[in-house]
Amino acid sequence: MPSLSIKSEEPTLPLSESDSPAKEVKPPSLWKRTIDKIPGITYLRKFNDWEKNKWPGIKIPTFLILVIIVLVLWWIPPSGLGIHTWQVFVTFLVTIIGFCTVTNILTTDQILSGFGNDTVWLIVFACFIASGFVTTGLGKRLCFIILKYIGSTTLGLAYAFCICEFILAMAIPSSTARGAGILLPIIEPLLKEGFQSDPALGTERRIGSYMIMVEIVANTTSSVCWLTGGAWNAMMANFMTDVGVHLSWGQWAYSMAPPGILPLIYGPIVLYFLYPPEIKKTPEAKQLANDKLAEMGRIGVFEAVMALVFLMVIILWIVSSSIAFVPYSTTGVAILGLSVLLMTGILDVKKDIVANKGAWDLFLWFGVLLMLATELKETGFFEWFATLIDLSSVPAYLSVWICTAIFYISQYLFASITAHVSAMFPVFLQIMQRAGVPMQLGARALAYTTLSGHLTQYTSSTNPPYFNLKYVPMGRWWLQGLVVMIINLIVLNTICWGYWWLLGFW
Repeated sequence: MPSLSIKSEEPTLPLSESDSPAKEVKPPSLWKRTIDKIPGITYLRKFNDWEKNKWPGIKIPTFLILVIIVLVLWWIPPSGLGIHTWQVFVTFLVTIIGFCTVTNILTTDQILSGFGNDTVWLIVFACFIASGFVTTGLGKRLCFIILKYIGSTTLGLAYAFCICEFILAMAIPSSTARGAGILLPIIEPLLKEGFQSDPALGTERRIGSYMIMVEIVANTTSSVCWLTGGAWNAMMANFMTDVGVHLSWGQWAYSMAPPGILPLIYGPIVLYFLYPPEIKKTPEAKQLANDKLAEMGRIGVFEAVMALVFLMVIILWIVSSSIAFVPYSTTGVAILGLSVLLMTGILDVKKDIVANKGAWDLFLWFGVLLMLATELKETGFFEWFATLIDLSSVPAYLSVWICTAIFYISQYLFASITAHVSAMFPVFLQIMQRAGVPMQLGARALAYTTLSGHLTQYTSSTNPPYFNLKYVPMGRWWLQGLVVMIINLIVLNTICWGYWWLLGFW
């Protein structure tokens, strides 16, 4: 019987300094010698080292650059725009970049107005409720149950993660919490341990590369389906009221979820041909799901209560949107659900509310961005900007094509969907309104294109943790993002339009 032979080699010992070959020491370049002669350069280098390694506060160079931007732009408004409106825009601009400066341009009431908005609190309370899926383990149990029943093939496994995202997005308004917080801890060990698909072993193409891209598409697409699927959805709903479009939770669901399901159906198939996995059958996924469910045991009391509260909140969101005598608003329903979770001990005030950094970070940034965007609207900035892109001579429905394509593509310029929406969504609403677009159609079509977070490794906060797993090279990610974008835009301007026509929106 042939046996494997292993080639043995003499261990290589490190050379001593005397034995090692002499290294040629290159003299400093002319550029470096010139820089070293600049007076004070030594102190600048010491300051740079102190700022990077010891200073715990903001990045001082970045701060100074933003201050310079403000000083340069502050007093040079373009023609046709008032100085006050321009200064609000400059403040908004540097806030989007990452800095909110203290100015006297806004009154205290205006500064705090965003924090009293119902949509802000809806997202915050939904974040608190979402933490119940993690603390009780219900989120993982739901995922393993779905894997158990439809995860025996590669396509079935892909659809399992799509279904998980679709369900969790109903009540978890953070795509990062869903994708990186709940599903990533399931996906990574499944790929590496279950399928031995590991970039470190050179086997990422077995199934891992395909599955990572499916999850990214599912994560951003499921956010479109529900008002609470992403924090930016509530912001868009708030902006839509300015053009006469009012969407409750239920109205958003029946007009956006069916079109949103389409990419969840064809996305895994498209990616299957773009980046075909080597494995076609996945019995390991079903076995892993069975093992994990056995390990978790029968559903506990807290999980059962969490499931009931989840169903109660969803039903009340739907009912409150369609029946006038229901005494709760969408935000009121979220408060009710949170109260039940606190009273039953599923959530702890200190651990899950006070210490919920993600929810409070979202509250602060969301409130500031909404306040500044509202002030820009009140001062007429968006209307002025819309006049710079005049589509009034273009047929209304062609204007929708143009606006949705530009808005989708412009996501390449942003590392956050929320920042993208707050900066550009109101402007494109105004452009379409001036072009005579039926806004019931235009607003929904524009909102639909926020599934653009899949485009690159940086266009959504969910993407970097998956990109860092090294399953998908950057070039491949960009290529697949481009192909999926083209298909999504074609579907939007054909099938989705047809569905909205049946609903009477145009």
